[in-house]
Amino acid sequence: MDPLFHVRHFSLREANALVPTLQETFRKARALREQLLPLQDRLKRHGLPWEADEIAADPAQPPALRELQSQAALLAHALLATLREVSQLGIEVKSADGLCDFRTRLGGRTVYLCWKYGEEGVTHYHDLGTGFAGRKPLPEGAEFVGELLH
Repeated sequence: MDPLFHVRHFSLREANALVPTLQETFRKARALREQLLPLQDRLKRHGLPWEADEIAADPAQPPALRELQSQAALLAHALLATLREVSQLGIEVKSADGLCDFRTRLGGRTVYLCWKYGEEGVTHYHDLGTGFAGRKPLPEGAEFVGELLH
């Protein structure tokens, strides 16, 4: 886990205030990911490491493969840096293509407010253990309690 990562709780208002930032950040992340995926596939076909934290230019490889590794490493590091911007806000990134959870309190228990790329605002929540498949529409009049704004 990133040592700078801070778990915090968000109110619905706080989460929705961050949606424009998330839209822009994930627009960038999705563009980087689109460039990276084909390179990772090519590396995988050559039996070379393709996970973001494993990609590095291997001097034992032919020049064309070293260049491919270098390009993939640059994109992977840029993508991770972009996603880290979100996580440093206390938001949990679930998918690089734009799925995030905001911890919050609802009725005295911790749940997630859930947002995915393309949504205008936060409209769903789910229990900590259920994930995206357990998303439910926000209950009418429910109070999602954060640390800063209530």
